Amino acid sequence: MDTHAEFRNSERETLAIRLAVVAGALLFGLVTGADLIGVAVLAVAFASYTVVLQFILLPRFRSDRWIYGMMGADLLFTGGAAAILGLPGPAIAIPALFAAQYALFLGYRGAAISAILGITATLGGGIIAGGVALDAISATVPVISGAAALSGYIASSRFSERSARREAQRGNDSDARAARLLDGLRPISFANDETTALEAFARSILTITGFDAVVVYTRSGGLGLQQRLLLKRDGEDDTANDSTGAFEESMHGESAAARAAAQGVALSLGIGGPASEGMPGWATRMGYASGVVAPMVVGHITAGVAFGLCRDENSLTLEQIDQMERFVSLSARLVAAHNSGTQSAARNRLSLELDAAGRTELGEFRPIIKMDGLTLDPATDRSSVVGVPVSLSRSEFDLLYALAATPGQVMDPASLIESAFGDAPDDGQRAVDTTLYRLRRKLSRAPEGEDLIRTIRGKGYLLMPPSAEKVSEDISNAVAAER
Repeated sequence: MDTHAEFRNSERETLAIRLAVVAGALLFGLVTGADLIGVAVLAVAFASYTVVLQFILLPRFRSDRWIYGMMGADLLFTGGAAAILGLPGPAIAIPALFAAQYALFLGYRGAAISAILGITATLGGGIIAGGVALDAISATVPVISGAAALSGYIASSRFSERSARREAQRGNDSDARAARLLDGLRPISFANDETTALEAFARSILTITGFDAVVVYTRSGGLGLQQRLLLKRDGEDDTANDSTGAFEESMHGESAAARAAAQGVALSLGIGGPASEGMPGWATRMGYASGVVAPMVVGHITAGVAFGLCRDENSLTLEQIDQMERFVSLSARLVAAHNSGTQSAARNRLSLELDAAGRTELGEFRPIIKMDGLTLDPATDRSSVVGVPVSLSRSEFDLLYALAATPGQVMDPASLIESAFGDAPDDGQRAVDTTLYRLRRKLSRAPEGEDLIRTIRGKGYLLMPPSAEKVSEDISNAVAAER
């Protein structure tokens, strides 16, 4: 299985087949003279286990270890069925079914493990029931082994085809996102003045992210922020005199805009959870329930902030947050060029630099990190876990890169803040917490990515390469104590 969600879906899809095969085997056992009470006990046990699995265990499924726990429960049932129904007989169909099912979940590995254990449990149960060992072996081994081999082959072929399709789809999605970003940058570079550039900036955000509205604030001297533009998806737009208030945001204090400016990262708004900020009062009064605020950073200076707003509190996605941060980070230089009166030729040069150099300036000075199961390319901000590409924002990539520079070693928060965010503000720990929350959610979508970054209580954080088999004893003890 590529993800835990897929395992849950596959288990539910195969439930009817499991029930049909087990019910058929039990009914056939009754017809052929099996003990009625024994069959009834098996039926009740399997029904109870199925209910617990579907409604209690599967919704909480988080680790591949759960699959092996299910396998153990199925093998107990297999042995009990063989003991009650006898061998040779209908009991053989049950371990054959389980071998095929675990091939679907785990490929050849699941098929082989399930087949070996299933044969052992079935033979044990059959011999306990008084069956002849040679007859039991001759009937059981070919059936279960054949089912496992065929199912493993089919499942492995399906995994390969699905992986190829997903890789192609990821490539297409990545190309499409890059094209949208570049299409959004060009109108800004071709704008004649600052007002036109800001409008092009806001319209590009609407097009790329799908927000219901975009509000742009620029620095107005000191730490003040002046609202310059409000652009709504329904076509209405206003300037600084609308109901949001011209100076209702500032880069000083505890507001979402101030935190985004101080931390240098995009922040989610109004969706709850440890990585979300409260919605600004003016946005709530206008009827918006969630959104993102992203700082417009040029060099080490925050030139302003941009808000992307949604009317539905449940419609905000991680992809929107990522797209917002990427586009605002890329386009801030172009918008600032208009604000500072830079000539058209210089703005076009900035646009060409973005087209040619990609999404990062720091990548030229940082080497590619390649280790077992993890690749990070700072020149393109591209990352992959066990060969699966993971789309990260600039701040998420920088945090992962800092941890990957010292794999298997605990990095204290202060060192991580300095390495990932440079001249971090006083609230650097908040920047780490916010970015780490989003980063872990994205990494969890990749195989073996869920436990890639670990928190060591009272010490800091460490990155454990996916295929690393062991670490130093002190780190292992620390991780064990944390869990």
